[in-house]
Amino acid sequence: MEVFIVRDIVIFTDHERNISYTEINRFYAVKYFAEPRADILLQPVLCCIVDYADPERVIAASNTIRASLPEVALLLITEMGAALSDNDLIRIRGVGRISLIHWKENYRSKLLLEIQKHFHPEFLSEGPHTAFILSVYNEEQRFRHVRRFCERLQAYIQAHLIEGSIYLIDDGSEDRTLELLEGIERETNLAAGRINENVIPLVNARKLGRNTRKAGTYLEGMRTIEADYFVFVDADDSFFIEDIARMINIVKMGYYDIIIGTKDNSAENRPWLRFWISKCKQIVSKPFLPAGVIDSQTGLKVMSAVAVRRIFPHLKEELGLAVDLEMMFIAKKLKLRVLQLPVECIDRDGSHIEVWRDSVRFMRSLVDIWRLDRRIR
Repeated sequence: MEVFIVRDIVIFTDHERNISYTEINRFYAVKYFAEPRADILLQPVLCCIVDYADPERVIAASNTIRASLPEVALLLITEMGAALSDNDLIRIRGVGRISLIHWKENYRSKLLLEIQKHFHPEFLSEGPHTAFILSVYNEEQRFRHVRRFCERLQAYIQAHLIEGSIYLIDDGSEDRTLELLEGIERETNLAAGRINENVIPLVNARKLGRNTRKAGTYLEGMRTIEADYFVFVDADDSFFIEDIARMINIVKMGYYDIIIGTKDNSAENRPWLRFWISKCKQIVSKPFLPAGVIDSQTGLKVMSAVAVRRIFPHLKEELGLAVDLEMMFIAKKLKLRVLQLPVECIDRDGSHIEVWRDSVRFMRSLVDIWRLDRRIR
């Protein structure tokens, strides 16, 4: 078995593009392989370059690598004539960073910069900032889920994003939720692994003056948080980091303005009543949704800062839980690029959703959303 150190660059290539990685990069040792092998993938690797002419081979090799090394960063080489599509990229598993270069002969310096980003993300003081906005309400009894999810997000940020922050927004709780959130904030290393001392703290807790049934937490986040990418996600640890990472990677590549998850075909522990009510909501809300989107109510979406700035002026706090549908309707009217992806989800016990009452409110809100049509430009 060939042994290499963690700072080696591991390249899987068919040599069709004839890129001289050794000449381009003089900082790290380069190891070439025709295919991912078990003995290679048993060793610690920070970054793999995948350079095949066939896009299908790129996807297959990437998933073979990620099956053994789910957190390894991938740098995928493609070209304009046979480019990887967004549908290809969403098939790549794992939580590690993914970068894409459309190779041209004059891209040598860009390739070196991308390699440096993967090995030293902490030095990118001007790198894009990702804000995770978690809506929290009366979670004292279920706080173990909130704490565990925050710990998982912190680990992901420190390993793969560096410039990221978690915003725990208390939606007017009536129990000790805010006190517990502030405890997480105090316990957190506020600038973990960052070279820039002026970055936003890793964890931030704040409280709204009243309960807005989630809509107010979205508006508070959009109005007060400065970031390049926004992740709106339920705080009860119901979603998987791998799905969140996949959505972030795709938005960062610029193919879409918004990525929204759907859990209807994958949710675990979901009561049958909630399942069928969700199906009915899908039918009545279909005219309000962008093409290709079938479900607006799954509590996970990733948005670019441009999408946030365009959507925010039209949002209404009074719509409560229907704010997700409202956002999708506005995105449709503004012709933003929206992609929906299936995500895995666990429906936690103790949810604050009142199935019948909230369903009636949702139906009433459709009229208010329809009225938006006249003022969106």
